[in-house]
Amino acid sequence: MNSQMMTNTSPEQRSAKSYERIKLWMQLAEIALVGAALGVFYASGGSRALASFAQGVGGCVWGTVVVYVAVLLVGGAALTLPLSFWAGFRLEHRFGLSKQTFGGWLWDEAKAFALSLVFMLIAAEAVYALLRAAGAWWWLWSAAFMVALSLAMGFILPVVIIPMFYKLRPLEDETLASKLRAMAEQAGARVVGVFRIELGAKTRKANAAFAGFGRTRRILLGDTLLANFSGPEVELVLAHELAHFRHHDIWKGLAFSAAITTAGLWVSDRWLRAVAGSDLANVEHLPLLALGLMVFALATSPLTNAWSRRAEYRADWFALEMTRDAAGFESAMRKLAGQNLADMEPHPAVEFLFHDHPALAKRIAKAAAWRQAQGA
Repeated sequence: MNSQMMTNTSPEQRSAKSYERIKLWMQLAEIALVGAALGVFYASGGSRALASFAQGVGGCVWGTVVVYVAVLLVGGAALTLPLSFWAGFRLEHRFGLSKQTFGGWLWDEAKAFALSLVFMLIAAEAVYALLRAAGAWWWLWSAAFMVALSLAMGFILPVVIIPMFYKLRPLEDETLASKLRAMAEQAGARVVGVFRIELGAKTRKANAAFAGFGRTRRILLGDTLLANFSGPEVELVLAHELAHFRHHDIWKGLAFSAAITTAGLWVSDRWLRAVAGSDLANVEHLPLLALGLMVFALATSPLTNAWSRRAEYRADWFALEMTRDAAGFESAMRKLAGQNLADMEPHPAVEFLFHDHPALAKRIAKAAAWRQAQGA
């Protein structure tokens, strides 16, 4: 009881709760703003006008999609820029989490938008090509394409996408690197190497990842993690990430995501036919498709989050079995809470609806249960 009261009333946790609450409301505000904007844009005839403009400029069906999607995304980015600024820059500085200058933040936003534009153009061209060619089954083929695109993004993530935002260097501590490589081999994973991500120039948050597929698979450790966590604590964090590989969570997650995506596209097909009729391949109806997918994603997010939390609990248990260090696990979780300003005990409804990781207090309790099961 005393430990719980200390967790709830400590100045750090009060700040964490305030930070998480503001961040959540801003995320919800952005979703509501985008949804309302898409609905108004379509209902007012703006989408029809943009589709006509895109057809005139693009000159062909492929060009029409490029022009329409590019203009729509630029407009959306401009609309949400104030919220992005407050959530991604001002809020992070207010709580002492960010070290970025405004110029650095804006440059990262520009790069993120460019990446989003590239992938959205690829996805939109594929979906509209399938709408023209596959007829009533476009949604099934589109889901298969989305899965393939997700795989491609996972493959290039550590070698193309992450280096666009952070410098990566081989880990200088060869003793620790050797230990982490040995842990990866113990879990059955071969890695290209162990790399240090220079997060510290931009944020004080700690992070680590086991990223990539095949020849791009590598261990990534934030310099903010390495600076504040002991060797055994770093090993625990990595053991948790390795558990996802050992339990095939990446492939299970991909299959689960594929099922959700397929269902979402099928529901969106029904929605499009009900509102737009049979002319589904007309890019004018893209806002309707986006709205359908948004609503479906929101409706199913508690299910996807529950699946993710279950996988995270299982990964924690694996990490404890691998390291045999429940005390180190608790220490690492508390450090993560402090460094990342994470609410250790969010409201159960908030956790159920929005969190893909279990509350840190629950994860610590699970570690205590593991230690008790070992008779320690």
